Amino acid sequence: MDFNSDAVITIGTRIAADNVKVERYINKILHSEGSEFIYMHPIDDVSLQDKYTQYIKYEAGSEEGVFALLAFFLTKNSSKEIQEYLDDLDIGYLSGESSVGEEELELLVEKLENKKEITLVIGDDITGHKYFDNISKFIRLIDLYTDINVVLLNADIHIDLSLKVIPDEVDDINTYNGTVVYSVHTEEDILRGSASFAMAAKIKDGDTVNITYENLTIKKKFQIDASVRGTIALYPIVDTEQEKVMLSGYRFKQVKIQRVES
Repeated sequence: MDFNSDAVITIGTRIAADNVKVERYINKILHSEGSEFIYMHPIDDVSLQDKYTQYIKYEAGSEEGVFALLAFFLTKNSSKEIQEYLDDLDIGYLSGESSVGEEELELLVEKLENKKEITLVIGDDITGHKYFDNISKFIRLIDLYTDINVVLLNADIHIDLSLKVIPDEVDDINTYNGTVVYSVHTEEDILRGSASFAMAAKIKDGDTVNITYENLTIKKKFQIDASVRGTIALYPIVDTEQEKVMLSGYRFKQVKIQRVES
């Protein structure tokens, strides 16, 4: 990242754990007076709370709707066809299903006013989403019709940002309910979650649990971690071969968790 940014928005990545270079870049820009760091993710990151100037939480699975909202609130001077598409979006529905309030996005727009260099950092939560093809069309709109520099953290993913393609309709946002985990790389084979997650999963601190996703059932120890907020737990990837199904596609997974009786 070689932009001289005075505002950075990150979405679809837990920057502190996923990309040290980007975190250092954010730390650098925050030394400048009036700079903005807007963090968007379903899981708040305690280590970033003294750094971000706005946190926007959205529901896991709702990223297509979130990008539609971003395109609606951020794009300007678009073509007549694009503007008609954006005007027809059901903003109330998108906001309700994604849990991103319109007032939050209005505040985001306000924070970006008069900024000279704005960077939007997009992580693998987005590129692994099953509706990434349509999400990429909203990313194109943001790149074409705003002054924002778009950066994809996954170097293997490429979007032709020059294409002027109208997105498909967004009318069926499927958020992740039930027991949800988020895959992270770590050396400790411990499932970490909040007390709220434990209550929802009907497990306790220190329990050994079976976690089932598709054809994989794997045993891990659960630990309540006060630094993990909300009702999504951090699932540790230790054996990349055995647990490759957890690495494929979207990083959030709906799983079944059952306490192993001692």
